[in-house]
Amino acid sequence: MSTVSVAAVGLGALLLAALAGAQTETKKPAVPPQKKAAPAPAKKAAAPSPSTSEEEQIPAAPDALFPAVVARVNGHAILGRDLEQRIQTQLAPIGNPRWSSLREDYRQQLIQQSLSELVGAELIYQKAVASGVKATDSEVAAEFARFAKGFSRDAELNLALSSRGLDRVGLSRELEKSLTISKYIQDSVVKKIAVAPAEVSQYYQEHTEEFRHPDLVRSSHILITVPDGATPEQERRARQLAESLLARAKKGEDFAKLAKENSTDDSASAGGDIGLVPRGQLAPEYEEAAFSLSVGAISNLVRTQFGFHIIKVTEKRRAGLATLDQVQAELTQFLKNQKTQAEVSKVVNQLSTQAKIVSYIPGGELAPTAPTTSSPRP
Repeated sequence: MSTVSVAAVGLGALLLAALAGAQTETKKPAVPPQKKAAPAPAKKAAAPSPSTSEEEQIPAAPDALFPAVVARVNGHAILGRDLEQRIQTQLAPIGNPRWSSLREDYRQQLIQQSLSELVGAELIYQKAVASGVKATDSEVAAEFARFAKGFSRDAELNLALSSRGLDRVGLSRELEKSLTISKYIQDSVVKKIAVAPAEVSQYYQEHTEEFRHPDLVRSSHILITVPDGATPEQERRARQLAESLLARAKKGEDFAKLAKENSTDDSASAGGDIGLVPRGQLAPEYEEAAFSLSVGAISNLVRTQFGFHIIKVTEKRRAGLATLDQVQAELTQFLKNQKTQAEVSKVVNQLSTQAKIVSYIPGGELAPTAPTTSSPRP
């Protein structure tokens, strides 16, 4: 599952990735992905014929890989379109190969892993709601507005939603689910976890070589997305907006505030900060600009496949061994994420043993999964 700082199981995040396309691919992690823990298998019930409910009225598309409903968790449907989108998200980094061209064993692995993640998310959502945790209407509206900024016209947003088998109500429903899950994990798990300085020091001493790094650059950016297949008019409007924001940034307006209010990248919530990154992890045009700027400098507009970027460099580190002081904050967060992941896995495993989980498609036993933790390397 996607790596996130508070271990939020992001159904909504996956939806945003599906609709926004390249805008969520602006940055890549500076470190390799970590292996996922293997939680206990969930209890699998006999598979009766699926029944219908309000959320399942949209039938599967004629060319869909899966039926409309692929599983149920305590009677609640896991939709085939969500499973297909999650699989597509995993295939994107390797060039979106045709499903039919993949080996059968790999297809089954993708199905089992992706369906298990969706089941795990549904289990946590149900637990959150039962515990009285729910995203508010205002929180959902704010997230909806942040996402809608990626589209220059309502018609573009509606078309993107339609291609996903959704409308605005459906998008709001998915966002509410994602935000509720994140809220529950934050309140019930993250707030209870602490990392002592001694733990940080011990990890650094035992894994010192992990902190040897190449040249690194830390930057923040404002992204104005240009959709794939954009018309010249869409390109012009996106450039015009980016140029106006660039002028404001160059005049000294708070860059983080501008990013939070205007960027269409996921990093907007962090003021545009994408962290320390080595060469080879960013779009080539972005990388060239970031590594050539001095600390504190702001770039001119940088056009990548994702749209127009305004880049501000905030830190540079030459190749070498990072000191404990340099990685203290990141390492503390990494260890907290590790503990969070372990605790969320326990919750998911416990919930799965108490749940009725039914799968309607071949794919083996389901093992609901929790989020993973990224490497602490600088």
